[in-house]
Amino acid sequence: MTDKDRRQISREDLELVCLLAPHVRRAVTIGDLFEAERRKAEIFRSIIESLDHPVLIVAEDMTIIFANPSAEALLAENISVACVRGQLSFTYANANAAIGRAVQLGTRDEFALGPCGINIPLAKTAVPAVAHVMPLARREISARISQRAAAAIFIAAAGSTPTPALDAIAALFGLTAAERRVAGHVAAGLTRKEIAAAGGVSDGTVKSQLATIFDKTGTGDQRELELLMRELSPPLRSS
Repeated sequence: MTDKDRRQISREDLELVCLLAPHVRRAVTIGDLFEAERRKAEIFRSIIESLDHPVLIVAEDMTIIFANPSAEALLAENISVACVRGQLSFTYANANAAIGRAVQLGTRDEFALGPCGINIPLAKTAVPAVAHVMPLARREISARISQRAAAAIFIAAAGSTPTPALDAIAALFGLTAAERRVAGHVAAGLTRKEIAAAGGVSDGTVKSQLATIFDKTGTGDQRELELLMRELSPPLRSS
């Protein structure tokens, strides 16, 4: 092989590298994004799994996509809640119909859902277990579990203190304990200055926490966050 041949091959190799470089960078970037989403999914799952109350993620047709350990134990009892051919089913027919309607309505128009998905009694008793349906279809968080995720169903056992709406939102959006407290103050209508005073922290700290909360929830300011929390999770009744 002559020097001319070697120079020709080197030029061709260089041209090939230049052509491939953008595709390689793009592949690396996409890989990083997938890895970031995988980590988010792991964090979201760990939060849901750590809750004492049963939580199930379902598709619009009530197919069970995910169940935390408490929900799996409830399904194993096969009393008020069951898994029938992969779909979530409730023994009490009225509850089964109401929850199914809430999931479908929340998928189409979560703002029209209103109180329909809140405090749904799962049996005819004085203090029944209740279910709370939280729409996921239009929330970015749903992609972290499955593209098919339509709703998260939180269940409060009979005679227990139900999961507060704030806890449900914190789990849904992966808020830390500190961010959860700040979000709670926002839901109560406190200003940033009042939130800082209540938490004994600086205004700058609250500002930083709010920025993270806005990013996680897809809101732009405190008013939007307050409205989101009101629309998604009116308070569950206590026993």
